[in-house]
Amino acid sequence: MASRDGPILSAMPATLVFAAVAGLLTILSPCVLPVVPLLVGATTDPAGPERGRSGGGRRVAGVILGFGTMFVATTVVLASTLAALGITTTALRTLAALVLVAFGATLVVPALGRTVERWAARMQPARATAPGGGFTGGLALGAMIGLVWSPCVGPIMATVIAAAVVDGPTVGLVAVATAYVVGAAVPLALVAVAGRRAVERLGSGRARERLVRGFGAVAMAAGLLIVTGLDIPLQTAVASVLPGGSRAEVTAAQPGASAEAGVPAGLAAPMRNVDGRLLPDPYVEALPASVELEDLGPAPELAGITAWINSEPLTVASLRGKVVLVHFWTFGCINCVHVQPYVKAWDERYASDGLVVLGVHTPELSYERDLANVRDAVDRQGVRFPVAFDPEFASWRAYDNRYWPAFYFIDRQGRIRRADAGEGSYGIREQVIRALLAGA
Repeated sequence: MASRDGPILSAMPATLVFAAVAGLLTILSPCVLPVVPLLVGATTDPAGPERGRSGGGRRVAGVILGFGTMFVATTVVLASTLAALGITTTALRTLAALVLVAFGATLVVPALGRTVERWAARMQPARATAPGGGFTGGLALGAMIGLVWSPCVGPIMATVIAAAVVDGPTVGLVAVATAYVVGAAVPLALVAVAGRRAVERLGSGRARERLVRGFGAVAMAAGLLIVTGLDIPLQTAVASVLPGGSRAEVTAAQPGASAEAGVPAGLAAPMRNVDGRLLPDPYVEALPASVELEDLGPAPELAGITAWINSEPLTVASLRGKVVLVHFWTFGCINCVHVQPYVKAWDERYASDGLVVLGVHTPELSYERDLANVRDAVDRQGVRFPVAFDPEFASWRAYDNRYWPAFYFIDRQGRIRRADAGEGSYGIREQVIRALLAGA
């Protein structure tokens, strides 16, 4: 569950420690796996130690420093500026991806690598032979990797990113992001050093060259995925099969299928009497006997919506008499991907009974600010409910929201009766929908 601002930044010393630990544990995330061979390849000399080169440790340091600096800059320092200007980092990521492709090509084709080295030596002969000559090159490659890396950042970094977009970058936010990067840099640096030494210790120069070519192929593949735009659907596909934070009610549900009866969406679902009202059997297998409904006041109107997908413009006021679920999400958020089958199923199952799902897409990362990417994701994920594009966080502010994903359940009188966030609690959420539809 991704969050923003507020309490998590209030206790700064503890937050810095948590941020560093979160960064340290990032190495365990599957979305970091593509970065590992890139880092090892960027810090490895295909010629091995026999060329008498030194400065290997400096090259590793350059890669890690460039990686961390660029990541902090793009996620925090530039976040609010780019958001205010309506600019994304798509072009920058594409350029960085092309650089990675070129770098990978120099590893895959050693003759090309030697040509580049000779050209660099003629351009900067003194620095090319200096002991620390690898630092600058490592810094540039690390920056490119940091720019194209869109990790599963988790709650702390999502907090920083959203707060930077909403309120602008602050010293505190930069400190938290830096602590996160420092934590992430420790295992990544260890992997890079270990990988470099393993390559250098290979007894056969031919075996070493094959391994380095493999690193180059990975770099080229990663760059080409970004250039072609295939990295986004690939990330979504991977996220959809990764385990969620809490999926207790339904363990193997498919989008549009009933967990307990296997009823495909679009077919007539069995009906059940709920407080004198006939409603379809629930999508989630086990519902609580009852749920607590609060009165959190009138639902705010959506604000700052620049585009609508799957619908003409809607307002909360125009939906009075309907039960409305306002769902804040963003397509690259792994937690949002996990909850999406449930939200789609509720829309399909209860729409005829008076439920309207309003998906408010508030972008977390830069490429999620591109409306074309949002439209592609909506189509790719099979989302049919109305989606409002909230690139400036105006509706997010109106609801005082702090999380991706978040859920606001609004009754027929236009009042919020429950609000919660994150994965899990699917049975409770569906029971809230059923209770509101039944007129509770």
